[in-house]
Amino acid sequence: MLLPTSRTLSESGVTIRWHTTPWDRRSLGVTTVELLAVDYADPVGLPQALAEFDRVAIADAVGLATIRVAAADRALIAALVGAGFAHVETSHPLALDLAAHDPARVFRRAVDVEVAGPGDRDELVALARDGFDYSRFHEDARIHPGRARARFAWWIADSLKDDRDEVWIHRHAGAIAALMSFRRQGDRVQLLLGGTRPDAGPIAPLFWAGVLTRLRAEGATMVATRISAANPAALRLHTAFGFVETATDAGLTKIYPDGALVGSPPDPGPPPVDVRT
Repeated sequence: MLLPTSRTLSESGVTIRWHTTPWDRRSLGVTTVELLAVDYADPVGLPQALAEFDRVAIADAVGLATIRVAAADRALIAALVGAGFAHVETSHPLALDLAAHDPARVFRRAVDVEVAGPGDRDELVALARDGFDYSRFHEDARIHPGRARARFAWWIADSLKDDRDEVWIHRHAGAIAALMSFRRQGDRVQLLLGGTRPDAGPIAPLFWAGVLTRLRAEGATMVATRISAANPAALRLHTAFGFVETATDAGLTKIYPDGALVGSPPDPGPPPVDVRT
């Protein structure tokens, strides 16, 4: 199992928390970290704190750092940009009160949904690799598209082996046409990765209807997900089912000298199965 290492630093009245993301290192080819929080009372301390983070990151041979922050936090975004981060993505966390919204009232038709098995791995890896175009990695022009696609291929391969994740699929003409991975916590569900094969886009609302209807029948009351603002079709689809935006976040990344590899093509070949946390 790939486990993150957590770190914290405090400098000039600012506390920065981050962890390593070994699951991203596999596909991106460099040491990666995600900043989890930057807590501050006075923004005047942000430049010095971010400079101290840089010193630690460089000493650890970090190649890529990522962070998501509230789009309204202009002081933090300005400090991050001043420290060399690039604003590469805007995204919206979405939430659905599934107890109050019956998917069958939105789409009366739904396609069959089934649980994916180990034998579906190769098809799922291909779908995850080729069927998605939006994420803070896909949308970062400095990162080779092949590395962003490899990351999603690893993701779905990991979900098949992670006991915390579930993967549901729809088959059409004997092949997997759509997938949805998610994680439950009691009656709450977090959708992780969902989409259709590039040639099967029209079935998306029917597949979402099937997934949400089954989740509701199994006792789920709240469903959450995150959608890129650059993907209006996905936002419209979720809005049609009753999802509402709960926030607007800015995704920023910084590539360090040791991260130059992210701009080159990844090594060929499908990912082996491992566990992402």
